[in-house]
Amino acid sequence: MDCPDCSSTATVKRGLKAGYQRFSCKECGRYFTDRAPKFSAQTKAQAVQMYLNGTGIRAIGRVLSASPAAVLKWIRKEHDILQERIAAQRGTPASGPDIIEMDEIYTYVQKNSSERLSGPFIAEDSAALLPTTSVTKA
Repeated sequence: MDCPDCSSTATVKRGLKAGYQRFSCKECGRYFTDRAPKFSAQTKAQAVQMYLNGTGIRAIGRVLSASPAAVLKWIRKEHDILQERIAAQRGTPASGPDIIEMDEIYTYVQKNSSERLSGPFIAEDSAALLPTTSVTKA
Protein backbone atom coordinates (compact mmCIF):
# COMPACT_ATOMS: atom_id res chain seq x y z
CA MET A 1 0.00 0.00 0.00
CA ASP A 2 1.29 3.49 -0.88
CA CYS A 3 1.41 6.32 1.64
CA PRO A 4 -1.25 8.98 0.91
CA ASP A 5 1.13 11.75 2.07
CA CYS A 6 4.49 11.02 0.46
CA SER A 7 3.50 8.23 -1.99
CA SER A 8 6.19 5.97 -0.56
CA THR A 9 5.89 2.20 -0.85
CA ALA A 10 7.86 1.65 2.37
CA THR A 11 4.85 0.92 4.57
CA VAL A 12 4.41 -1.54 7.43
CA LYS A 13 1.24 -3.12 8.84
CA ARG A 14 0.47 -1.84 12.35
CA GLY A 15 -2.62 -3.75 13.49
CA LEU A 16 -6.31 -3.06 12.99
CA LYS A 17 -8.38 0.04 13.62
CA ALA A 18 -12.20 -0.25 13.58
CA GLY A 19 -11.92 -3.42 11.53
CA TYR A 20 -9.60 -1.93 8.89
CA GLN A 21 -5.90 -2.64 8.40
CA ARG A 22 -3.69 0.10 9.80
CA PHE A 23 -0.40 1.02 8.13
CA SER A 24 2.62 3.13 9.07
CA CYS A 25 4.92 4.87 6.59
CA LYS A 26 8.64 4.44 7.25
CA GLU A 27 9.49 7.61 5.31
CA CYS A 28 7.16 10.24 6.84
CA GLY A 29 5.86 8.34 9.93
CA ARG A 30 2.18 8.86 9.07
CA TYR A 31 -0.41 6.28 10.14
CA PHE A 32 -3.29 5.50 7.75
CA THR A 33 -5.83 2.77 6.97
CA ASP A 34 -6.87 1.08 3.75
CA ARG A 35 -10.41 2.40 4.14
CA ALA A 36 -11.81 4.61 1.37
CA PRO A 37 -12.45 8.26 2.29
CA LYS A 38 -15.94 8.99 3.60
CA PHE A 39 -16.46 12.06 1.39
CA SER A 40 -15.44 12.33 -2.25
CA ALA A 41 -13.51 15.23 -3.73
CA GLN A 42 -16.71 16.26 -5.53
CA THR A 43 -18.60 16.54 -2.23
CA LYS A 44 -15.80 18.64 -0.74
CA ALA A 45 -15.78 20.92 -3.79
CA GLN A 46 -19.55 21.30 -3.49
CA ALA A 47 -19.14 22.35 0.15
CA VAL A 48 -16.59 25.02 -0.80
CA GLN A 49 -18.86 26.27 -3.61
CA MET A 50 -21.82 26.49 -1.20
CA TYR A 51 -19.66 28.46 1.24
CA LEU A 52 -18.61 30.90 -1.49
CA ASN A 53 -22.29 31.42 -2.33
CA GLY A 54 -23.03 32.49 1.25
CA THR A 55 -24.34 29.30 2.83
CA GLY A 56 -23.43 28.88 6.50
CA ILE A 57 -21.07 26.20 7.79
CA ARG A 58 -23.74 24.37 9.79
CA ALA A 59 -26.21 24.47 6.89
CA ILE A 60 -23.60 22.96 4.56
CA GLY A 61 -22.99 20.22 7.10
CA ARG A 62 -26.70 19.43 7.32
CA VAL A 63 -27.11 19.25 3.53
CA LEU A 64 -24.02 17.08 2.96
CA SER A 65 -24.40 14.99 6.16
CA ALA A 66 -21.01 16.11 7.43
CA SER A 67 -19.92 17.72 10.67
CA PRO A 68 -19.38 21.49 10.72
CA ALA A 69 -15.77 20.87 11.78
CA ALA A 70 -15.17 18.75 8.67
CA VAL A 71 -16.74 21.40 6.43
CA LEU A 72 -14.57 24.09 8.00
CA LYS A 73 -11.49 21.92 7.50
CA TRP A 74 -12.29 21.50 3.77
CA ILE A 75 -12.79 25.25 3.34
CA ARG A 76 -9.54 26.11 5.13
CA LYS A 77 -7.61 23.55 3.09
CA GLU A 78 -9.00 24.97 -0.16
CA HIS A 79 -8.11 28.48 1.03
CA ASP A 80 -4.50 27.43 1.68
CA ILE A 81 -4.25 25.84 -1.77
CA LEU A 82 -5.66 28.99 -3.38
CA GLN A 83 -3.21 31.22 -1.49
CA GLU A 84 -0.29 29.09 -2.66
CA ARG A 85 -1.47 29.34 -6.28
CA ILE A 86 -1.80 33.12 -6.04
CA ALA A 87 1.65 33.41 -4.47
CA ALA A 88 3.14 31.23 -7.21
CA GLN A 89 1.63 33.49 -9.88
CA ARG A 90 2.97 36.63 -8.18
CA GLY A 91 6.32 35.05 -7.43
CA THR A 92 6.10 35.86 -3.72
CA PRO A 93 6.02 33.51 -0.73
CA ALA A 94 2.58 32.50 0.55
CA SER A 95 3.38 32.97 4.24
CA GLY A 96 2.08 35.88 6.27
CA PRO A 97 -0.85 38.20 5.75
CA ASP A 98 -0.72 41.18 3.41
CA ILE A 99 -2.97 43.40 5.55
CA ILE A 100 -3.05 43.62 9.31
CA GLU A 101 -5.98 45.31 11.03
CA MET A 102 -5.39 46.86 14.41
CA ASP A 103 -8.12 47.76 16.85
CA GLU A 104 -8.07 50.01 19.86
CA ILE A 105 -7.76 48.44 23.25
CA TYR A 106 -8.80 50.07 26.47
CA THR A 107 -7.32 49.09 29.79
CA TYR A 108 -8.18 50.18 33.30
CA VAL A 109 -5.44 50.78 35.80
CA GLN A 110 -6.70 50.94 39.35
CA LYS A 111 -5.85 54.21 41.05
CA ASN A 112 -4.59 54.53 44.55
CA SER A 113 -7.46 55.06 47.01
CA SER A 114 -5.82 58.19 48.50
CA GLU A 115 -6.03 60.07 45.18
CA ARG A 116 -9.12 61.88 43.94
CA LEU A 117 -10.97 59.96 41.26
CA SER A 118 -12.37 62.91 39.30
CA GLY A 119 -11.87 66.63 38.79
CA PRO A 120 -8.68 68.67 38.78
CA PHE A 121 -6.09 67.87 41.38
CA ILE A 122 -5.47 70.71 43.85
CA ALA A 123 -2.78 70.30 46.43
CA GLU A 124 -3.53 71.57 49.92
CA ASP A 125 -0.55 73.94 50.00
CA SER A 126 -1.41 75.44 46.60
CA ALA A 127 -4.82 76.70 47.74
CA ALA A 128 -3.27 80.10 48.48
CA LEU A 129 -2.29 80.46 44.83
CA LEU A 130 -5.90 80.34 43.61
CA PRO A 131 -7.36 83.65 42.42
CA THR A 132 -9.73 85.25 44.89
CA THR A 133 -12.47 87.79 44.39
CA SER A 134 -13.34 90.50 46.81
CA VAL A 135 -16.60 92.34 47.16
CA THR A 136 -16.55 96.00 48.12
CA LYS A 137 -19.49 98.24 48.93
CA ALA A 138 -19.67 101.48 47.09
